[in-house]
Amino acid sequence: MNNLFLTGKKGVGKSTIINKIIEKVNCSIGGYITEKQVENNIKTFTIISLYNNKDRYPIAKINEKNFEKKIFTDNFKHHIPLTLDKSLKNRDLIILDELGFMENNIEPFTGKIYEILDSNNVVFGVLKDYNCTFLNNIKSRDDVLVIEITQNNRDTIEQEIINILKEINVPFK
Repeated sequence: MNNLFLTGKKGVGKSTIINKIIEKVNCSIGGYITEKQVENNIKTFTIISLYNNKDRYPIAKINEKNFEKKIFTDNFKHHIPLTLDKSLKNRDLIILDELGFMENNIEPFTGKIYEILDSNNVVFGVLKDYNCTFLNNIKSRDDVLVIEITQNNRDTIEQEIINILKEINVPFK
């Protein structure tokens, strides 16, 4: 098992835990984190590359008033898989924060995720708490461990996660 994912309700602190652990690891990091910005009732989700810490790709805009969504499928089809491929080839730890339902049927993104999960690289990420084929396929894999983050455990589970990552040979500072 070298694929560890956190899941849980929206806003419970999954990404916060990921970011705390990123600061403590002592190895090369690739993959991405997702940033959310809200302006004039429009939520914009942007993927930030951890491969080079500078490439940014918008993935969705959601109007909070009428719930209209725009998914930037081209970024899932082209730019993000390229970042993931470079990470797979050149980094020790792959961060996937987060995987969700928007990308359920977007190739080559999903194919690249499966390739990463099949690799020897350690993967640490977040799975949206959602029922769809893509996420269910990941959750059901024998080489994936999923830990649910809740209001009750979010302040105390960090060391347990670090211990699991250490068991799968992730070095820490």
